[in-house]
Amino acid sequence: MQDNAAATERLKRAAAEKAYNYELKHHGCGQCTLRALQETLGLEDDLVFRAASCLQGGFPVENRTCGALIAGAMVISMKLGRESLEEGQPGTSRGMREMIRLVNKFKQEFGSTLCAKVTGGLTDGILDEKTLTLMEKRPELFDEPSRKVVEICANTVAKVAEMVVDILTTEEGRHGHDT
Repeated sequence: MQDNAAATERLKRAAAEKAYNYELKHHGCGQCTLRALQETLGLEDDLVFRAASCLQGGFPVENRTCGALIAGAMVISMKLGRESLEEGQPGTSRGMREMIRLVNKFKQEFGSTLCAKVTGGLTDGILDEKTLTLMEKRPELFDEPSRKVVEICANTVAKVAEMVVDILTTEEGRHGHDT
């Protein structure tokens, strides 16, 4: 049992370190979290990675859920989600239980699932076509605010990576039992 705990801690550290460094170097909390977890857990899939490319700055809808949290949910689904539609609703339950655990851990750690709350309001602005165009044409205008966000997000993605590894390496996570 102690060997399992030590192995889990090593995986958590590895995933957290990768996520942290990817965010600092490349930015994009969703993809950085996802790639770190994919590599650490042996779940590499380029199409799934690409699917997370637009999750930075929170899912771009009203109230924007943290992209790192969404990526963590994607990894849980990759491991525990239903494999066919024929499994019906029971097939979704094992993954959903663990996603609920992730959301609860995230809220406990950060106080909210919303990107703007996690970043202390730094991502509270409206992300729309006009803003994206300005970011493309004049990226220097966003350098300083982006640097502050990246510093916060690097710690967030590291923590989410740890949470997901912890969830997936516990007995409940492997078997989908209630906690």
